[in-house]
Amino acid sequence: MGVPSAVYDRRVGGGKREYHSFMEDRLPGGIILFYDEETKEAVTVQKLVPAINTEKEVRVRGQSRYLHKTEVTSMGYGRGDCAFASLCWPYEERETSVALDSSGTYVKAFYPLEEDFEIELSYYIEAKAAPSFTEALFEGYCDLADRLIEAQHADCGSDVFQYAEPAELPFDREEGMEYRRDSVSKTYREFEPEGAGFFFHFNPQKGYGSQPSGFGTVNHTIPHETYTYVLEYGFTGRQIDIALSLAKEDPSMVKKGEKVIDFFVKHCVCKNGWLYSLYDVKGERPFASFGDREAPRLHYMDYPEKQGNYLRTMTEPMKDLLAAYLWYRDRGIEKREWMEAVFLFADFLIEKQNEDGSWYRAYTPKGEPVFMNERPECTEEENDRGRKASTIIPVMFLCDMAEFAPKGEEYLEAAKRAGEYSLLHEVKEELYQGGTMDNPNIVDKEAAQYVMAGMYHLYKSTGDRRYLEGSIQAAKQFVTWNYIWNAPMRRGTILAEKYFRTKGMGAINSVWCGGVVDIYSLFHIKELHLLGRKTGIVFFERMAEWISFAAAQILSCPRDRMGFLDTGMQPEGFGICAQGMDDGMIEKGDIWGTLGWIYSAGIGGMERYMQVI
Repeated sequence: MGVPSAVYDRRVGGGKREYHSFMEDRLPGGIILFYDEETKEAVTVQKLVPAINTEKEVRVRGQSRYLHKTEVTSMGYGRGDCAFASLCWPYEERETSVALDSSGTYVKAFYPLEEDFEIELSYYIEAKAAPSFTEALFEGYCDLADRLIEAQHADCGSDVFQYAEPAELPFDREEGMEYRRDSVSKTYREFEPEGAGFFFHFNPQKGYGSQPSGFGTVNHTIPHETYTYVLEYGFTGRQIDIALSLAKEDPSMVKKGEKVIDFFVKHCVCKNGWLYSLYDVKGERPFASFGDREAPRLHYMDYPEKQGNYLRTMTEPMKDLLAAYLWYRDRGIEKREWMEAVFLFADFLIEKQNEDGSWYRAYTPKGEPVFMNERPECTEEENDRGRKASTIIPVMFLCDMAEFAPKGEEYLEAAKRAGEYSLLHEVKEELYQGGTMDNPNIVDKEAAQYVMAGMYHLYKSTGDRRYLEGSIQAAKQFVTWNYIWNAPMRRGTILAEKYFRTKGMGAINSVWCGGVVDIYSLFHIKELHLLGRKTGIVFFERMAEWISFAAAQILSCPRDRMGFLDTGMQPEGFGICAQGMDDGMIEKGDIWGTLGWIYSAGIGGMERYMQVI
């Protein structure tokens, strides 16, 4: 069963009775896939005429059945003795929904019958053979994208909503990167006795030094005052990456960047290679990503029984540190302690790699694995896959080490073993989960793009075409997390006012789907583009381009400050449909933020892509 950003499940039927439905604007593409593993037959249901108009719901807090003048439909499926599609107008999410509250209260909209109206609902149903679930979903997604573009061109009137056109920007993409560099450089601050860092978590509507505005995760609700005095080196804040990006463009930032990185190496790297990726400036100490009762509260998933750090939040700063070491060395600045820290972590990975080539998702400071967020209803196989869900993440770092280090073959061998695990347990299973640290070990966009990128780098390092094929398969799921149409925005919101377009924006995970979108597909569109060029799969290159334009929307510039206090600022997220609106969270058209990784994506991710197109 496939529903972009919501369901990636090869099963159909199997006796389990269930029903799920999703608001149309929550989905990156209006398509449902039914796939039979045994017969290799696929049936797709595609919505050909997207919703164009929508107004505000007519409801009071607590109501789950309400009037709503909208063209937004829902697409759903059921299964049990047989599988079926459910296509509703207006929409429903009647089994569970994140639209109203964290309890999953259902929603069902009714259209007011006050006046005459006309609406066209058009669907395309196709049955065909497909060699795999992923192939069937990808082919259907590409077909729908083409059909939407063709329909858009047929409706060429100037008053027609541009439901298939990419974003239009008031600046070119290089200028956008420059605005971001100028902005993030202003967040640099030094503190006693030797500290330096970028305080890049803030609310763009209130300016530097403010608390980031609110959104909710499974663990905590932002804002917290702690975001104004925490330095983050991985995941949603990449201190070293920003330091290097600025040093490359601005000679005045070379010494400042060096100071930022010196502070990290001195205070966060342990002798056994394990590392902290968070530092409390007020408390003058590093702290664990989970389990520290005295630490500042952040949006990460917590686990009170043990302190530790995630594999991702250790790998990202060390990959950034290796890049920084090499760049500074090439300019005559030898930072031996940086190099030693990189080797400590690389050897930590070698020591902790499991027999099957995997790593665990999190470790204590002693290097012991942490099994968190396990569910009793899951099988041991499912729980074990979840424990090892981040295995692909160190692969790019190890490939870089293989080129640089004297014992590079050992690091490349470790990367290959991890690649073999991922081929068997992720690519073959067609299931990518656990990419982010602020939600449980669920299916998400970043897991798919990390496998795509890791496999591509393995292919470049080894020439083994099995890794190239693994990268292709992950990419075919990754692209389905990114919108191929422009969901309607409600009048009176900033997204409607600024003509925000969802095409190319990325959904988040299989809980929120595309109800909230972000720009973090930018991190690996370089690999997506190169993969398309290598294989001739044109859709990969097209999607990379759509993402690169979409991700620069609502970025303040001299021509339009967007209501922000400086140029180069951008929200963290964009509300495409309601998410917990009765809990005071997100309504359609809302923006919020910002966390510092938006600079790493918008500068580093964009720059890497622009260098290869």
